[in-house]
Amino acid sequence: MAKLDFIDWPADRTLSLSGSAASLKIPVALRNATDGAIQVSDVSLAEVRLGAAGKPLRLAPIPVQMTVAANGTAQAKIRLRLDPATPPGRYQGEIKLGGVSRPVEIEVVERAELAIQPAPLVVDAALGPEQRFAVAFENRGNTPLTIDLTGDYPLGEEAPLASDRIERPADGVERLGQIFKDVIGLGAAPVLTQIGTVGLFMPSGPVRLEPGAIRTEQIAVALPKELSPVARHHVFAPVYTTDLHIVIVTAAKRPPTAKVTRRKQGTAE
Repeated sequence: MAKLDFIDWPADRTLSLSGSAASLKIPVALRNATDGAIQVSDVSLAEVRLGAAGKPLRLAPIPVQMTVAANGTAQAKIRLRLDPATPPGRYQGEIKLGGVSRPVEIEVVERAELAIQPAPLVVDAALGPEQRFAVAFENRGNTPLTIDLTGDYPLGEEAPLASDRIERPADGVERLGQIFKDVIGLGAAPVLTQIGTVGLFMPSGPVRLEPGAIRTEQIAVALPKELSPVARHHVFAPVYTTDLHIVIVTAAKRPPTAKVTRRKQGTAE
């Protein structure tokens, strides 16, 4: 009889699970049939492969800290710690833990996740109606992404006296809600009025971004000729599940035009 054995997982039953690479966990329960405690230090997924001759789901063993008492049992949920860029698909094979193995079938689902920096991209309208900027794109998912921002996008002017700018006394419940928003990064959204469009162009053309890759690309921005120099403007260009957020400001203001006072005829100086 083996020193360790799985509880409620017979050798002829395949455990099936699915999810994103970062969230997959396998529940295990072990029984120790010996008179001494047994330490389980790692789990192997080296024989779990994508297809018959595909790559292993994970080559390095998964470190665990699991102690099964003498003549006792222990339970744990083992996080697979997969690379977020693990290709989607169905992986089949055997999981090995504490000298015993069981068949598993793991479906890694497709996940598109993109990060953009800077966030936001700040454009100074005083530097000209056409400007170029370096923007970094990071593919944090497990499927290739196509980055193509060419097009015209709505331009919103921020309301200078929106209600969310005015600080009001808040009771305990409202204050707690605001603290929660601050903690998770949900600030007050600006109140915008659409006043036109902004053109975006990628001089190098569309870019294919592989899982796990980071690329910096030039983005050309074409601003409208007339923008209020004392207002802030926003553009949100959607890219998969996120946005390239552009904030447009006018740093250097034109000096006000001096008014000429005309003297009426017949008026003494």
